[in-house]
Amino acid sequence: MRREVRAAGGVVLRRVDGHVLTALVHRPRYDDWTFPKGKLLDEESFEEAALREVLEETGLECRIDTELPPSYYADGEGRPKVVRYWLMEPSDGGDRLQPTDEVDEARWFTAAEARTILTYDRDREVLDALTAHDAPAYLIRHAKAGDRATWTGDDLSRPLSKTGHRQAKGLVRVLSSRIIERILSSPAVRCVDTVRPLADQRGLPIEPRDELSEGAALPGLLGLLDELRSTACVLSGHGDLIPAVLEHLEGLGMLIGSDRGWKKGSVWVLERETGLFVRATYIPPPDVDRKPRAHPRPSRPKRRRS
Repeated sequence: MRREVRAAGGVVLRRVDGHVLTALVHRPRYDDWTFPKGKLLDEESFEEAALREVLEETGLECRIDTELPPSYYADGEGRPKVVRYWLMEPSDGGDRLQPTDEVDEARWFTAAEARTILTYDRDREVLDALTAHDAPAYLIRHAKAGDRATWTGDDLSRPLSKTGHRQAKGLVRVLSSRIIERILSSPAVRCVDTVRPLADQRGLPIEPRDELSEGAALPGLLGLLDELRSTACVLSGHGDLIPAVLEHLEGLGMLIGSDRGWKKGSVWVLERETGLFVRATYIPPPDVDRKPRAHPRPSRPKRRRS
């Protein structure tokens, strides 16, 4: 049997103005458009080869992320070949692409454009694997709870107030048109009870996660969001982590709408493209404090004297 040819490459993504772009290269030797990739050198790992080939063909130094489905096919000499791909992001923003000798052009394309430009179906399959990770995430700050200063018990057990319970019920209406597959929450009672009416209405369990706890480290929640990238999910947490997540993602290029806030009972809708968060929209808390307007009592018609 012929020895398998081993190669590696990267699907390099960057966020620009609320959209994701991917880098493709044109190889004049084959007259094809493809992802940057190449054969492994002696004693080189797949990951090392992927980063090296991306740097050589695009000029981009990248951070390596999730591994994508590999491609298997026969090369031009009929030898079996495997190409392993990794999702990558440029370390410096990726403003400039610098093709080298084997590549005469390197350009950024949207996912839709790339799907048309790519020469090989096997590369389109790699791109399609990314779009399977476009599930949204809904970050909810817990509804109004009792006063922390006057609560004498364990703070994890501090319950929602009457207004908070009304807000929790109102979130069922706010999210009524959204697809939701999982509901996760900080272990704190006020966070769990914020999403309990929603969980009951959807027939879903509430999954306690320490990554959503008050005072938890930001990398833990970012890792949880990455873990859930293929699942439309609700995450109920606290007022310290949610702003930190949004500021971090905005720094990476996510577009945030003009309305911003962190009020209790509010929702942030995080949207993905090809697995990356690209847009965030703020939904204020359900309006539950306004009393219904009293309708004036109809006046009785005056009785005529006979």
